[in-house]
Parts: sequence; C-alpha cells; structure tokens
Amino acid sequence: MPDGREVDQAELLGVAKDEERARSLLRALRTLSTGPDPKLREMATGVLRGDLTAEQAFTDPEYTAALFSGADKIRRAGERRTDAEAREAGERFGAWQEARSTEDERGDEGEGQGTPPSDAPPRPTPEQPSGPWRHPGAGGLGGPGGLGGSRPAGPLGRG
Repeated sequence: MPDGREVDQAELLGVAKDEERARSLLRALRTLSTGPDPKLREMATGVLRGDLTAEQAFTDPEYTAALFSGADKIRRAGERRTDAEAREAGERFGAWQEARSTEDERGDEGEGQGTPPSDAPPRPTPEQPSGPWRHPGAGGLGGPGGLGGSRPAGPLGRG
C-alpha cells in the first residue's frame, strides 16, 4: 500500500448496506488479500488500498470469474463430504461464529480468528446440525451462508 492506508468499513457501506456486513466484507477482503488465488489477491488488495472501489471489483468480469470459480470449488467439496464430515463442519462453524460474536461484543477487531474466553459456557453438541449443512449431497451447496441447502430438488434431481 503506497501510503499505508487501508479502507475502513464505513467506506464499504455502499455495497454492504449495514455495519455488520461492512465488517464482514472487510474481513473477507483481508483474507482474500493473502489467499492462494492471485486474481483474488489483486482484487482484494486493490479494494483495501482504495485503488479500486468494491463496486468496480464486484462488477469486473475477471474478478467475478475468480470469485465464482472459488465458490464452485467449495460447492464441489461440500457435495463430496460425508454426513459425519458435514456434522463436524457445522459444529466447527458454530464454535467459530460464537468466538467471532464474543470478540465483536468485547470490541476486539481481531480478524475473527480468536477463540472464546475460557469462562464461556461450553457449546452443546447437537445431535444433527440444523441449517444448510445438514444434507451435503441432497441438492444443496451446504456450508455457511445457506447457499441452497434447503431448496427442493429440481427436475434433474439437483436443487
């Protein structure tokens, strides 16, 4: 970053629409800026520096192709996982979400990578996780974000 400046979440409100989404988008951009995909690193770094607006990044054909390619890889991996793997992933995601909300409540902006404090009550392990992770190969994309996990199957057996 030429001047060391990084956009803040207020500058992302135009695309994010509210502060929580702006905070989440900022975290995602920081993650992408150090990730393995060179096109996504370029896009995220450009937005974080302020060289590129989020609107420009999300409408650029090369960047959107890279984003969709990554999402497709995640979808395919979700379709191949077993029920046990899906349950474990749901439990880990729940613990991560809880840790992130605990950090946000304390005012920590620690990238969402921390762990809950030791005095936090243990999270109960559900018999079967609810939400889109529940049936990994049953027509949904599964995973956090609810990408189609509860849609009915279409005419070809996929949602």
